[in-house]
Amino acid sequence: MIQNIFLDKSAAGCIHNASVQVLERTGLLIHADDMEVRDLLLGAGAQKDGLERVLIPRRMVEEALEKARGGFQLFTRDGEVAYRVQNGQTFFGPGSDSLYNYDRKTGRLFPTVEMIMPNSSTLEDIRDNVRIADSLGFDFIMSMALPKAYGANVLYPTVFAEMIKNTDKPIVFTSTSVMEIEAIRELARIASPEVDEKPFYIAYLEPISPLRFDPTVTSRLLFCASHGIPVTFAAGANCGGGAPITPEGAVVQGNAESLAGLVISTLKNEKMKFIYGANSSAMDMNTLIVCYGAPEWFKTVAMYAEMGRFYDLPSWGTAGSTDARVVNAQAGMEAYEGIIMALLSGSTMVHDVGFLGHGEVYHGGMLVLTKAMIDRARHLLKPPDLSEDALALEVIHAVAREKGDLYLSQPHTVQHFRESLWMPPRFFEKGLMEDWDANSFQQQLHDEANRILDSASPNVLSPARLKQVEAILHGLSN
Repeated sequence: MIQNIFLDKSAAGCIHNASVQVLERTGLLIHADDMEVRDLLLGAGAQKDGLERVLIPRRMVEEALEKARGGFQLFTRDGEVAYRVQNGQTFFGPGSDSLYNYDRKTGRLFPTVEMIMPNSSTLEDIRDNVRIADSLGFDFIMSMALPKAYGANVLYPTVFAEMIKNTDKPIVFTSTSVMEIEAIRELARIASPEVDEKPFYIAYLEPISPLRFDPTVTSRLLFCASHGIPVTFAAGANCGGGAPITPEGAVVQGNAESLAGLVISTLKNEKMKFIYGANSSAMDMNTLIVCYGAPEWFKTVAMYAEMGRFYDLPSWGTAGSTDARVVNAQAGMEAYEGIIMALLSGSTMVHDVGFLGHGEVYHGGMLVLTKAMIDRARHLLKPPDLSEDALALEVIHAVAREKGDLYLSQPHTVQHFRESLWMPPRFFEKGLMEDWDANSFQQQLHDEANRILDSASPNVLSPARLKQVEAILHGLSN
């Protein structure tokens, strides 16, 4: 039931025109020594404005949009068709780079009462979280942890390797340098020799708001464009921080930043696989943190989805996340609100599902809960079936007029109850009072996550390919 919640065609056109004005009048800050990007833009008709600012005309934006419309095909690690990344489809996955993870055995974030800092994430957290997310049936995978034990140019390839070892699902990866993406591409080609023709991975790139295109970002964007690696180019255009305080102003700026990335990447590769959008949440005015459960973020997710529909581009979104550090009522409210908005608006690649603590904490139990929320929301928003069988006139007539019975005993009920009713997971309370499980909801989620992990059977890499992966990682470490 995808619908325009905030932006009809006229309103989307207003946002587009405002963003184009930003690119034409304010422009991008591009370093003077970032010669390839500057040459691409200026050679295509952009204008210099001072030493480091470049103004992009409307014509270049429109030409880039024409090249990129329609989306692209994504595959599994093993070369099978996964799904088409396009406007009108919604896919959910977790987030990346979590600093802390709840302890799998104790269920605690703090190892002891005396310790001040929570558990730092480890490589084992990536393995376990990926296996849980894989088993739950998320559509794509992100790392959900950022181990501290690895140095520059080794960390993100190591994280990527841990993901490809434990899932065959599409992966969205993070990085900080071209060197890391080169290593990640090499690892991807080991896992899937046809990856250049059948991509199973997407690079997650973030320009610096407001409108600052640092060489560390543009170099990675150009590398991905040159090698056919799909990208999502999503600035952190957060209300009151890197973007105007109004959600509308933040979307205008975030839209301009994403369109600028599209212009640059399509100048390098006309067949660029590009996911449009930005991350525009709220900066809390008391703590100055970027909120992961703010209604403003879920509103702007819908607005970017509607702009994506206006452009016929797949959009980047966020849902299922919260600022709460534990799985509680706040976590449930914020996570479900985002999921509903993402589905209603048709956001395409929706990440950060299961994030706690404003993007710093992961808990296997929250993954379990948010996947149940997604299933529940999809069921809730399923369009009505107006077929003769679903309208059930003959069944109504038979029961109400002839049998005077309940519908429970009808073959029609037996045939249709599983798709007609949402069947909740075991940890949802639906039973009689005498069957009540006195364990806390959090404990039940923790137990369910451990049960899933213990029974997980991921499609792992072959021993030969695993050996090649380890050889690359060993080379990076030395």
